[in-house]
Amino acid sequence: MKEKKLAAARVILTLLTVAAIAAIFYNSSQDAIESTERSSPLTDWVNGILAGLPIPFSVTENFIRKLAHFAEYSLLGSLLSVTYYVHLRKIKTALIGTLITGAVVATIDEIIQLFPAGRSCQVSDILLDCCGVAFAAAVVMLIIRSIENKRRKKLNEES
Repeated sequence: MKEKKLAAARVILTLLTVAAIAAIFYNSSQDAIESTERSSPLTDWVNGILAGLPIPFSVTENFIRKLAHFAEYSLLGSLLSVTYYVHLRKIKTALIGTLITGAVVATIDEIIQLFPAGRSCQVSDILLDCCGVAFAAAVVMLIIRSIENKRRKKLNEES
């Protein structure tokens, strides 16, 4: 039964990871006008919330776009980390696979942006994307390590 659950987890996580990559690539295939139409309302919404604070503060659309890069790649880093770990069962190998795959996806993502009107490829975005992947991967691997340590401790106490 345990093997069936593991196999199911592997399939589901792989599909979720592929879906996340597809969504990232889809977002990059949008032209500048479509991309702005998606980020402008979010910028306005965030600034509306910030306007209620006692200190004057607002964010730019560029900030929101960069935050979106970091967030979507953090999600990807989380999915990649768990997916690699479930397949490989080794933290170090899963982390290396996650970082390499994240960097490759980020690079392809920026190359895709060379084609839609008004978009461009930016090395700074690749670096930001890789930071999102690395941040999430580190958090996920620390959680996995903690779970593994608790399991080992429990097994040692039962022995």
